Amino acid sequence: MSFSKDVKNELARVPMHDMEIVEAELAAYIRTCGVISLTKDLNIGLSFVTENAPVARRIVSVLKRVTDSGVEVMQSKNLQLKRNKHYKIRVEDLDSVQALLMDSDFLRQDNVFQMNYTLDAKFLRSADAIRAYIRGCFLGAGSITAPTKRYHLEFITHDRTHGADLCKWLNRVQLGAKGIYRKDDYIVYIKEAEKISDLLAFMGASRSVLEFESARVVKDVRNSVNRLVNCETANLTKTVDASARQVEDIELIERIYGMDRLKEDVRRVAELRLSHPQASLKELGAMMQPAMSRSGVNHRFKKIRALAEKLRGVSSERV
Repeated sequence: MSFSKDVKNELARVPMHDMEIVEAELAAYIRTCGVISLTKDLNIGLSFVTENAPVARRIVSVLKRVTDSGVEVMQSKNLQLKRNKHYKIRVEDLDSVQALLMDSDFLRQDNVFQMNYTLDAKFLRSADAIRAYIRGCFLGAGSITAPTKRYHLEFITHDRTHGADLCKWLNRVQLGAKGIYRKDDYIVYIKEAEKISDLLAFMGASRSVLEFESARVVKDVRNSVNRLVNCETANLTKTVDASARQVEDIELIERIYGMDRLKEDVRRVAELRLSHPQASLKELGAMMQPAMSRSGVNHRFKKIRALAEKLRGVSSERV
């Protein structure tokens, strides 16, 4: 089972003690996974579609809390999407449909054919109501990538105004949500790991927060170790390359110029490099008598380099 399904399964079991919470979630479901249709008699029909069984049960539970109308649940398979099951929940009584849509501020009395994807602030007056609305939006149209892969949580909205409105509610609780068009949808997303963790906690997915944070810690430690290893590897490669160049310069000087013509300190550094090709500058400095600093050793190698370049006809510098 995917991490996204685990999160939804946990959220679908969050208790709904207050009608304010029930109504806020219903408003979210209508705007995310709700399907509005017209019957042959030009009446308005309402159904909900989801691939998650616990979410389907949650929607049925919400509907039974707010209406006495019968609720029909149908199950089918989507042959185009890896044979995933689809659950369709339909409200049977058409009069109840209109009442539900108006009570959720999705339709208004002045124009029942104009769908309203924004939600008036009077419907979300408390933090619990905002929490329930955002939770409902995630259950209806949200997904989250497993934290072992990358940090990404998103809501797929089919209406630009709904996406912007959802961003507003998310950012009202400082969750750093942003929106972008993707094909015909408007995607509301969060990419910052800390904000995703905050959102999971805000919606009530405490177990998922622990799993997310655990994976995040392991991932961060692994990334830190990889950075250190890469840094050490780069430094080692740099040291080996520099040592190879220094040995090449010294051998050229020995062959053409003669080691005995070098100043004592320069000659001693050159001899140590030939006998210890793997040693760092600091290690070579410690071998000198008396000991020499890293910068002192590096200064002698610059002199060796200058002489080698001169012997190659590149410069006229002297040691």
